[in-house]
Amino acid sequence: MGANGALIARYDALIQARQVHSAHLQVRRRAKAQATVQELRAASPSVDHTSLHTIEVLRRGLNETNATTGAAINFFDGAPIGADYVESLHGTIKHLAALDGVHGGADVAPLALRSFHRARLILREGRYEPASERDLEAATAEIGELSGWLLFDAERHEECRQVNAEALTLARIAGDVSMEWFVLSNQALASIHTGRNREALRIAHGMAQGRDLPGRVRALFDVRTARALAALGDSTSALRTFDRARSAFADGTTTRDPAWSWWFDERELAGHEGMVHAALGDHSRALPQLATAVERSQGWEQFRWALYIHRANLLRALLHVGSWAEAERVAIDVVPMAGMIASARTEGLLRRTVARPEARPQMPSTLSDTLDYIGNRLAGSYR
Repeated sequence: MGANGALIARYDALIQARQVHSAHLQVRRRAKAQATVQELRAASPSVDHTSLHTIEVLRRGLNETNATTGAAINFFDGAPIGADYVESLHGTIKHLAALDGVHGGADVAPLALRSFHRARLILREGRYEPASERDLEAATAEIGELSGWLLFDAERHEECRQVNAEALTLARIAGDVSMEWFVLSNQALASIHTGRNREALRIAHGMAQGRDLPGRVRALFDVRTARALAALGDSTSALRTFDRARSAFADGTTTRDPAWSWWFDERELAGHEGMVHAALGDHSRALPQLATAVERSQGWEQFRWALYIHRANLLRALLHVGSWAEAERVAIDVVPMAGMIASARTEGLLRRTVARPEARPQMPSTLSDTLDYIGNRLAGSYR
């Protein structure tokens, strides 16, 4: 065989090996997706997993993209998408949001993102009935909002920013102003978390000023503004802005408030007030509010993720003020949640908290051991 023949044979062998590897990869992905379905069913009997669309999202694994080239696959071979698909997409959003509340965003984010990409592909290819266009755009913006939020909790921040931008564009095209507010409020918080405090301030302050917003939405943007100002060290403006948010919140809800604002409640307000004080270095003043957020999250299965992050914030503040006995009690409450709720944001907070060597010489050995145990659970040493 000549040189050219040898090269051709080698090329054919490489192609064959790549095809075999691709087939094996698809099998493993499908098996993992099917296992995830079973785990979610077993772990959350209180969550309705009967949505055929949700189960299909899980079952199909990564079939939307070719494992070898990454190119999109056109799997819409039937009639144009209509109202039934839009309705099923709303069902998917409901189920995934429920899973997030129980399990955290890191595990749920890929499922939401897959649904978002699927809906975007339908829009891009025009595979929908004209009468469903606006509803499909609005539903796609909504699954985009949820995907962005989950990516934020998963600490996948560049993807979060990209998806939020796409969801915001779709909401504007659909004329869904309330979804624009939702996406922008999420991005403002994500910007604070990643140190883009000036960006968060521009978003939140710009939305809260000179606009005819419903009371709860205005209060939410004032909370975001206060968080950004606190992160920038502007104590006077941060506290004044939070007082304004509390006043708007106290006015209650009206028919103008969007349906999605149901979660912005006393628990959420207390948690953010505590975080404003903590960002300003006043951990003693933060403690009552953080404790209130924990208390109001307890006893609600759908708020397990919220309870996890509120406990983590409370633990950090308690350690800062040297309240060892109370810190140990909260740390013990955190133990069974660590490594079991997939919130990368909360896990990052806990890792930073348990790795504070400057506090260790003063604290009791039992508290130090509990913090070590939390660190080991997060590292996967103990489950």
